[in-house]
Amino acid sequence: MRYRDAGVDVRRSDALKRDLVADVTSTWTPAVRRIVGGFAGVMEWPGGGGRLVAATMDGVGTKLHLAHAAGRLAGAAADLVYHGADDLLVHGARPLAFLDYVAQARLNAAVVAEVVRGLSRACRETGAVLLGGETAEMPDTYLPGVVDVAGCMIGVADEGALLDGSRIVPGDTLVGLASDGLHTNGFSLARRVLEHSGLALDAPLPGGGGESVADALLAPHRWYGPALESELGSEIGGRRVHGLAHVTGGGIAGNLVRVLPDGCRARVTPPDPVPAVFRWLCEAGAVPLDEARDTFNLGVGMIVACARESADALRADVAARGVSAFTLGDVVAGERGVEWV
Repeated sequence: MRYRDAGVDVRRSDALKRDLVADVTSTWTPAVRRIVGGFAGVMEWPGGGGRLVAATMDGVGTKLHLAHAAGRLAGAAADLVYHGADDLLVHGARPLAFLDYVAQARLNAAVVAEVVRGLSRACRETGAVLLGGETAEMPDTYLPGVVDVAGCMIGVADEGALLDGSRIVPGDTLVGLASDGLHTNGFSLARRVLEHSGLALDAPLPGGGGESVADALLAPHRWYGPALESELGSEIGGRRVHGLAHVTGGGIAGNLVRVLPDGCRARVTPPDPVPAVFRWLCEAGAVPLDEARDTFNLGVGMIVACARESADALRADVAARGVSAFTLGDVVAGERGVEWV
């Protein structure tokens, strides 16, 4: 099975977004920081003062179908907040405010309330206020019983703290921070595999050590702020972190390349062992290796680029803050890109 077979054509989507660049950038003023491949948009705070505002927009996606079926909508809604906060973290920004959008063909009060409970919990955990939002009832747009949840995360950063990947240099080490499962990406393919397997959500995950299929597929999208915020001080000089990549749609390579400067090539070693949920998805769905790498995070939720001499201490410090960290590869001189070794 491939992602395209599940109805998601990533290459077509990427081409569509490239066609939009000219219209988008035509609105930009000198206040905008032109971060190629950025995970969030960044611009000067009105009035200056050395402050920047960062913003990112996303949706939970088809993880919501599984979450709804399993009675875990609040958890999936919280994932959207964590995802947005991680996108800001990539650029050294901290969450400030979140705005949500919840839509159904016919609004179900209990469903909307559960979604907002999840959003509120995650906002409290990340330090963002739930500033406002929108509910929409659109019978001709959404299927009955389906809920869609999207949102915008806004954050702030000091001018001197901005991370844009420009500090990454050949010789840097890549440190992978463990994910808690799929996070919020690849679920159209995962749902197709689940349907093909015939397993119920409450069935034990094959090779999973006793956890259920629902537990594995609906594991939370990890918020990496507690593990990394102390690494992102107000001044960039002397900071151990040279760059960050949040592993979302596009997998490890597709997101890591977004922060690499020209002349830098990343060499990535496949995570070993790959968590059980990914092994099961690949085996049950006969998912080709290249497709798995392009679709799933394979157990890596965030990538840190740092100086080689800092890597051991960085891994130990992140692990002490509760997140498993491991060497994922390195950066060498060469054509900008990512290769598996």
